[in-house]
Amino acid sequence: MKSPRDYSWYFPAAAGAGAAAILGTLAREPSDTVMAGACMALVAASSGVSAVILRRRGRGLSALRAVAETVQREMLRPLPDRLGGLRTAVRYEATQSGALVGGDVYDAVHTPFGVRLFIGDAMGKGLSAVGTAMDALGAFRNLAQRERRLSALAQRMDSVLAVRDGGVDFVTALLIEVADGSDSAELVCCGHPPPLLIRAGRATFVDVLPPSPPLGLFGLQNDWCRAGTVPLADNDRLLLYTDGVTEARDAKGDFYPLAERAAVLNDDDPGTFLDVLTADLIQYSMGKLHDDAALLLIDFGEIRARARQAWAESCQSPRKSATRPIR
Repeated sequence: MKSPRDYSWYFPAAAGAGAAAILGTLAREPSDTVMAGACMALVAASSGVSAVILRRRGRGLSALRAVAETVQREMLRPLPDRLGGLRTAVRYEATQSGALVGGDVYDAVHTPFGVRLFIGDAMGKGLSAVGTAMDALGAFRNLAQRERRLSALAQRMDSVLAVRDGGVDFVTALLIEVADGSDSAELVCCGHPPPLLIRAGRATFVDVLPPSPPLGLFGLQNDWCRAGTVPLADNDRLLLYTDGVTEARDAKGDFYPLAERAAVLNDDDPGTFLDVLTADLIQYSMGKLHDDAALLLIDFGEIRARARQAWAESCQSPRKSATRPIR
């Protein structure tokens, strides 16, 4: 009697091929629709493959995990150290063991309107929250280069989420735009915690932003989404974060004092600063974060200097004649 063939190799290979196809599609057409479909296809394929692999005595589990990690890294890509004259850094801590991404998402892109940044936190946990977060991320990447106004970008992102699963899913979000050479930042706050302004050794929460509902729930208000403006000074920093940071608790149940700790731990290098701050957060919560935590830092050190230089050059340049030369 012939022994049954071992097909355990087939399933991780199929998952790998599927992931490669998904990544190829995203590279060719990184739209919100393709993003959502690709993520859901990967989740479904991974779930089915995982079940089969477990029945096959766990063979190929490491290969499947590698595939999932590759796709997750593509979803939350590393940010460049410099973007349009700004310095950026990001850190992400997922609560699920072995996970690289959860319901928190972020991105930063250089657009014709300046640098635009996005951080969001999807309602709930698990695969549903991941799918909602990826829809929001895909919408941002697809629309940030085309929508002239930041408030209109938020409205369009809301419309994408409003039709998802009957309109019950939502994402708290913060959108920021810094025009090239500008000495101010425009912000749209959609039910998200306010950014932390770090200036001259002090850290304070920005509290002048017009509030809007989370993305996906704009239908609850009648007013158009509004933007607020924050003036910038030399060497200012804005720290964006999700509530997994501010709602982390210590052994006594006290919340993590983000402003106090950020002011004390601030470092000239953005990456070093977030490394130290993340380690401090994990130590404060005794290594047991109960929600995903994301930190996104923007350093505006060069912005005002560039704006003043551009203004000085425009003043020194010879003025054009108001009349045309006679020919």
